[in-house]
Amino acid sequence: MGSSDLDAAPRLKIGEAAKLTGVTPGRIRHYQRLGLVNPARSPSGYRYFGAGELLLLLQIDLLRSLGMSLAEISESLPRLGGEGSLRPALERHRRTLEQERSRLDRLLHAVERALESQEASAEAVAAYLAVAHSTPRESLGIFGRLTQPLSEEAAGEWADILGGGWALPVSPILGRMLLPDRVTEVLERLARAQGNEVLFGRVRELANAILALSDPGSRSTPRQVAADWVLGLTSHPLPPEVQEALRETVPRIRELEVLNQGFQLWAESISPAAASVLRTIQQLARRRGQLVLGVLLVPPPPS
Repeated sequence: MGSSDLDAAPRLKIGEAAKLTGVTPGRIRHYQRLGLVNPARSPSGYRYFGAGELLLLLQIDLLRSLGMSLAEISESLPRLGGEGSLRPALERHRRTLEQERSRLDRLLHAVERALESQEASAEAVAAYLAVAHSTPRESLGIFGRLTQPLSEEAAGEWADILGGGWALPVSPILGRMLLPDRVTEVLERLARAQGNEVLFGRVRELANAILALSDPGSRSTPRQVAADWVLGLTSHPLPPEVQEALRETVPRIRELEVLNQGFQLWAESISPAAASVLRTIQQLARRRGQLVLGVLLVPPPPS
């Protein structure tokens, strides 16, 4: 656009465009950096907004008020190279809003139940909210919540495996512990691995052995339970597909050390002995040069 065109057309500085649209100058600059608006420049280098840019700012602001992301908006508006129709984007966004409404309905129901309860302690409220806050794709119940949701198939598999929380005396609040996105990859692979029922059965047996440590008549110790677990995995290896799933996924978890510390704190809520078992398993694994995720040892590569 030449200077004569600029002289003939209405020109708004960024502050003036902000006043007319209600979009702050900082957000307008953000839109510029993303390429959503491209105001013209005067010969002196100042950016000016014409009628087209003003209209575009108002359109973007309207769609943002609906909760649409900037990526969706960019793909939708014809001025930005989009499809020219908002229908596909609005249909996708409607599904998102319906899911959000369902989530809010669950939360509202949970809050109402907590208010109706005789006890409104943090523990009691957490028990209600833990159920309402997430779907099986996003949560492992008392075992933590996922950064990256599971597939529907894997979510169903894990809901069956972990159903009832195995009667572990863990605070529902710890079910809010955030598990890194790579954990989802581990869970997906294990859900599909042939022979995974062997792993799940043995982990359940380990949980029972840990709970039995609290029995006054128990003659076992945390170190013995941990050593038996590691020895058992060595003398009776897990099925090949399970081993391969662990080898290919666990090393990819960058937050592995922090995650293992989180699992120890999680076990501490059961008992100090439970936390000791996890620490000892992890120590024994490291001495053997093996990675560990909680109580899951990564098998060495096949010889």
